[in-house]
Amino acid sequence: MNPSQSKTALVVGAGIAGASVCYALSKQNIKTILLEQESSAAEKASGNPIGVVYPFLTKHKTLESEFSLLAYQYFLELWESLDLGKRVPHVDGIHFLLDSTSAYDRYSHSLHSHHIPETLACLSKEPNSNLDALLFPKGKAVSPVFLTKELIRIANPMEHYNSKLISWEVNEENGNLICHTEKEILYVDYLFLAQGYQFVMDPKLQWIPMKQVRGQIVRIPSSIFQNQFSILYGDYLTAEIGGERVLGASFDEFHLEEETRQKETFDLWNGLQTKLPNLLPNWKEIEIQNFGTRVSFRTQSQDRHPVVGKLPNHSLLDTSVKYQNLFRKNAKTFQIPYYETVGILNGLGSRGLTHALLAAEILVCDLLSQKLEISDTIKKALKPDRFLLRKWKRDELT
Repeated sequence: MNPSQSKTALVVGAGIAGASVCYALSKQNIKTILLEQESSAAEKASGNPIGVVYPFLTKHKTLESEFSLLAYQYFLELWESLDLGKRVPHVDGIHFLLDSTSAYDRYSHSLHSHHIPETLACLSKEPNSNLDALLFPKGKAVSPVFLTKELIRIANPMEHYNSKLISWEVNEENGNLICHTEKEILYVDYLFLAQGYQFVMDPKLQWIPMKQVRGQIVRIPSSIFQNQFSILYGDYLTAEIGGERVLGASFDEFHLEEETRQKETFDLWNGLQTKLPNLLPNWKEIEIQNFGTRVSFRTQSQDRHPVVGKLPNHSLLDTSVKYQNLFRKNAKTFQIPYYETVGILNGLGSRGLTHALLAAEILVCDLLSQKLEISDTIKKALKPDRFLLRKWKRDELT
């Protein structure tokens, strides 16, 4: 019997991150419990009616762009192998507008520097504006709710809703984890923390520099616009799914109220009109105050990149080891201690749909010591360790 089959994992958070972890664990035949404090999956940031899937690219290769492109390709592979298109509402095709010289320079060069085939991305014209664009023919507008729930259905974890993780600790006798929820105590072998901005309630995570970001979208009846592909231009207008399109999204990291702001609806609408005036002949006749809206909160790390890896044990850090002394004779090296069976997947920001599946695969393989054909430098760039190392070099660890 595979030794993994006798192990149990607890995944906290039933958004796209947690669902992706559940799927990665299911491939390892690990018994999984999914814990969510809401009444069902995908009720928070993953609950928007439509989201977009496409990679983050830079003019020259960076670790971030390499990871994003790999994640995009991995998403497309799973989309085909799991036949997700049959169960997840979606529309293929994204035009990313190149509406400035610098944007054209960046993205046209990115195709060559990243060796991207035309089947994944190519230069094109956006038909409504006749502007230069980067076309992602397999990029997708998808329903995040359906995608999240379909991954959970495939993974088939035990689902515990309306229950919050209160605290967790390591059993010093056997190394297992004792997890206290609102309803029960769970004894597990692995713990995966993928609970988005709810991480602030866990004192073992509070050292990680992440914060909530508020985003507001506008829900537009499908009949108003006729664009067949989603259009990205700083903001975005999706293709039609389920009788509506989504215009989004505002961004606010300082004022986090849940109420809708009518000004943001008007700002998004005016921005769309300015960028794509040919989409409508009669902009002023539309009563945009009657459109539906949705506010959600995503989690963003200090450097805006995902946080993926084994969780460092901040309380066991040896802060007497100083970076300034590193090159002295017989200097002690800085070692990061870990909770060996606890992992974190967070800080996905606005790219959770694109990045979550590969990030989850990296995380699960890391905790299970499984080989994954991705460069160590890319995996290292995602680890939460990076924040400790930066603080250590600035002598800010306490």
